[in-house]
Amino acid sequence: MDAKPFNDILAATKNQEQSARWYQKAVRDYASGINTFTEVMNSDLGTKATKLEVGKMYMFSYDPMTKQDLPFWDAVPLVIIADPLPTGFSGISLHYLSPLMRADLIDRLIMPGQTLNNDSVMRSRYQFIKNFSRFPEVRNSLKRYLTQQIRGPMFEIYPQHWKSAVFLPVQQFSGATDTQVYRHTMTKPERKRRMV
Repeated sequence: MDAKPFNDILAATKNQEQSARWYQKAVRDYASGINTFTEVMNSDLGTKATKLEVGKMYMFSYDPMTKQDLPFWDAVPLVIIADPLPTGFSGISLHYLSPLMRADLIDRLIMPGQTLNNDSVMRSRYQFIKNFSRFPEVRNSLKRYLTQQIRGPMFEIYPQHWKSAVFLPVQQFSGATDTQVYRHTMTKPERKRRMV
C-alpha cells in the first residue's frame, strides 16, 4: 500500500476539477488497502482532531447508548458537523448515503469556486441544510452524537481529501446491509393528511 495515497490522488487531479466517478476510481486504485478506521488513522487522509468545528468532516468510532432500540447504526461514522449540542453534536452522517450521493452532497455544501485548504468549511449549519426539498438526502442522515459514546480519538479529514474520503468502504453497519441503509435513508416519510 502507498504511504501517501490521498496526497497522490490530490496530485493526480493536476489542480483540475474531477468528477465523482473519477474520485471513486482513484480511491480504488490508490487506497485499496484502506478498509478500517485504524487504517484511515494511519494514512495521510487527515489528523487526530484537537477541536470540533461546524462544517468540517470527521471519522470516529461510536457506540450508541440506545443501540438496542435502533434498527441499524454505524460503528464508524463519517460526519460533517452541523451544530454543537450541550452533550455532543449533530451532523450529516455520510455513510447513510450511497458513495455517489455523498460526493454529490459534498459538491453542493462546498462554496462555489472555493479552493480547499485546511481552513475550509462546508455550509452545513442546520439552518442551511434543513431545507429538505433542496437537500432530501439530509432528512434521514442527520444524526445526533453524544460525546460520551465516542470511543477513542476523532479523526479530522483534511478538506483537500473530502472528495476522496466519501469513497472509502469503512462503514460498519449493525442491523442492516449498506444497500438497505441507503434505501431507507432516501425513503420519504409518508405525509399525514389532514381531515377537513
